[in-house]
Amino acid sequence: MTAAARTAGVVAGVGALVPIAGAVIARRAAALYQTPDVDPAPGLEPVSVGGLPGWIRPGGDGTTWAVFLPGLGSHPLRHQDVADAFVDRGDTVLFASHSARYPARRHGFGVREQDEALAWLRFAATRGATEVVLLGWSFGASLWLRLLAGPLPVRVRGVVLTGPLSDWDATVAHGAGGGPIGRAAAAVMRWTLRVPGLARLAGQAAPVRLEFAAVADPAPPLVVVHGDADRTVPLDSSRALVASWPGAARLQIVAGAAHGGERDMNPTGWLDAVARAV
Repeated sequence: MTAAARTAGVVAGVGALVPIAGAVIARRAAALYQTPDVDPAPGLEPVSVGGLPGWIRPGGDGTTWAVFLPGLGSHPLRHQDVADAFVDRGDTVLFASHSARYPARRHGFGVREQDEALAWLRFAATRGATEVVLLGWSFGASLWLRLLAGPLPVRVRGVVLTGPLSDWDATVAHGAGGGPIGRAAAAVMRWTLRVPGLARLAGQAAPVRLEFAAVADPAPPLVVVHGDADRTVPLDSSRALVASWPGAARLQIVAGAAHGGERDMNPTGWLDAVARAV
């Protein structure tokens, strides 16, 4: 065998491994794990949209709502203890959910779940909401970002995102250790998910585009809260989100907070950030 033939064989072998690696990375990135059960607090009314559970706490005249979306592996009622603070402000509180939650095996990178988030806003509108504050953690935050690119059935008064997953490439690269290897892993996954057959191999029913559309201008006020010890979603992605926001935006960094622990680390500071947003 000539040197050229051997080289061609090596290149072909590496080329065959790339889509397999992309599918493995994508399946791991989309995997869902069991969510701890949380009992609803007294005063929360159970509701359902499209078979997804939610809980309402009435407040004010029912025209302004605070709508919460959880992250992956987090229960919709994870932050139910803040309901009183919003009701005291005159908001009706809705703890919504999405299908990216156990016992589902994997999520759809937000492409499928954004329609579920929109359904909750339509539900709020049918119940009298005319304006909302959108609050989202991690994956839940990414769903609000997707929806803010288009028209909505209610006016958005403010947006509060905690540890938001605003850039899949940056997040996958961060999880893979960063640097050239991390960026390569993200690029391979993104390419794999765009190809129909490979997307199915990665556990997705249809091709997935990971990019977020630009938020519509003018945009509502934004506050991003992010821990500087986040090993899941990079803090730099939140810096970039705030810098590119077409409206008033600020970033509050919580020292020592890991992913999802920002409010636990500094509950009062988190509420102060909300007050500035809305």
